[in-house]
Amino acid sequence: MTEENLRLKKKKATRRELSEAAFQLAVERGIDNFVVEDIVNKAGYSRRTFANYFSCKEEAIASSLTIEDYQRKDEDRELDGLSPLSTIELLIERSLTIEKLKRLKQLFSLSRSHPPLKLYVAGAIKEIQDDARKRTSENYGSEYPDAYYHLLIGAVFGAIMPILDGSIEVPLPAGESESEHNSEFSEYMKTVFSKLREGFQ
Repeated sequence: MTEENLRLKKKKATRRELSEAAFQLAVERGIDNFVVEDIVNKAGYSRRTFANYFSCKEEAIASSLTIEDYQRKDEDRELDGLSPLSTIELLIERSLTIEKLKRLKQLFSLSRSHPPLKLYVAGAIKEIQDDARKRTSENYGSEYPDAYYHLLIGAVFGAIMPILDGSIEVPLPAGESESEHNSEFSEYMKTVFSKLREGFQ
């Protein structure tokens, strides 16, 4: 591994540790009951280091919703031969793990009592959407108009967001095992993609 790659890996690790500390403090204490100094003390960094990565604690909290864990380029070959909608389904399945869905739900809950967080949570969600849209459009190029990918992503996330913000009561799975994936949420998502396949030919 080159020195540049090591430096980049260290930067990502520092960012992740700071954002994780911020998220844990938000859950434990509530957003109004801690300051940046508490984050850096918990993570073991300086305030200056924090300022190199985040403008405020809200940005750090929302950044705990990282997408690095599923960006595995060696798996892109699995997308070969899939339709755009099936490609998005696979990418969403990889990115929105049960753990991440639960974290998103917690972020929505925290946002209700602390509105400044909403903007940063929206940015984190948009990052996931943009990645799925970009990787899908890269697979199909000009075969479909660019607006088509935006419509697909918008429709999928339009179905997921009401669960996370509490508008629709669909319980998330309790655990990570395969048997626990056969849940009400999984059935809901199957229905979502089934209906989308009827509409997006």
